[in-house]
Amino acid sequence: MDRCPLGHIVHLAIVTMNAIQTIKATYDYDQCKEIVDHGCESGVCSEHIYYGDTVKFFDRYENEVIHWLTDQLGDDVIEEIWKRNPGHINGYKNDIVWCFIEMVAMSVVDAKEEQELSDDQTIEGYNPAGSMTMSRYAHV
Repeated sequence: MDRCPLGHIVHLAIVTMNAIQTIKATYDYDQCKEIVDHGCESGVCSEHIYYGDTVKFFDRYENEVIHWLTDQLGDDVIEEIWKRNPGHINGYKNDIVWCFIEMVAMSVVDAKEEQELSDDQTIEGYNPAGSMTMSRYAHV
């Protein structure tokens, strides 16, 4: 507990986000759609363009990112990214982070599209095709 200048006790809450939450908080649906359509390499992931950005993200979330990508894509992808960056650790970290961002963006876009499809199916269930006819409203 700290005291503010007026002598009141101040409680500081520190909220930490994991890597996935951080990406979801950084990029909205439209940005995620752009990332899925064009990839991070195109520059659409504005907060993770430069090595300084991606290396910092990698260093902070390394274990989570590697485990999540391995679960999603398998060990071969991680090894392939390593092989594409011989002797270039920052290139490896950058490519891992971009792969991670693209996968998270894909999950955001997929989740929204699945929800929209589910919503459409629910609406169709309430108003089956051909149910909105004049005879339905003849008593009005």
